[in-house]
Amino acid sequence: MFCSKCGTQVPDGSVSCSNCGAPLSAPTAPVAPAPAPVAPAPAPVQPVQQAPAAPVGVAPVAVPVAAPVAAAPKAPSNIDLDVGGFFKDFFSNPVDSVLNRAKPSGWLLGLIGAGLFVILEFVLTLINYKSKVAQHAFCEFFIVVASLAALMGIIALFTRIFGIKPLGFLSSLSLVGLAYVPMVAMRLLAFINTKIYIALDINFFSISSIFTQVATIFLILCVYDYAINNKENKSKATCLWFTLATFATYYFADSFASWMFTKLFL
Repeated sequence: MFCSKCGTQVPDGSVSCSNCGAPLSAPTAPVAPAPAPVAPAPAPVQPVQQAPAAPVGVAPVAVPVAAPVAAAPKAPSNIDLDVGGFFKDFFSNPVDSVLNRAKPSGWLLGLIGAGLFVILEFVLTLINYKSKVAQHAFCEFFIVVASLAALMGIIALFTRIFGIKPLGFLSSLSLVGLAYVPMVAMRLLAFINTKIYIALDINFFSISSIFTQVATIFLILCVYDYAINNKENKSKATCLWFTLATFATYYFADSFASWMFTKLFL
């Protein structure tokens, strides 16, 4: 080291200069450099596990897929409106086609059959009468409606009185309405036959009434067969009396309706 006053070189660590005696300052300890900031260690990366590849030549296992949920089945309808099925059965066995549908679910089919008959009678009355056409047509309309309703009510009542399986009003509507379907065809044939006789001026026995009687016999057979098939420990004689009482009461009700509505309209 050197003396700061005279510049004489003196040994390191000397307190004073050996030439001029000037005190020497103690050497300062070197300052250690500040440590560099340490960067935080990065977070360890988690390895992504992948499904092992299928070995060569081995088919991959298919993942099962949940089957779609089937829709709930529709509740069966409580209304039988199979018109085509009815006519198909009718041409193979007319009476059974009616009896098989004499239940509450067949009420709409019965209503259609009865409604067709009522409409046909209304239209034929409009064609046949020349004066007071509207009065006669509406008179016939109400007579037929009242007579059909009376027959349905009589059947529903007499099945209970004679010990036959009871028919509710809807079931009675099915029975009577479908049994009147042949009546629609027969009334139309009778009308056409009558018009032909009038046009040709034929003064001979007309078969028009036969058509109507055939349809009436079919209606009676349907009611009697229902009694036979649904009797509760009763004899055939009871079923016969049931049928006779039913139609005797029905014809009385029809005559009363004819008298009453004729008085009202004509």
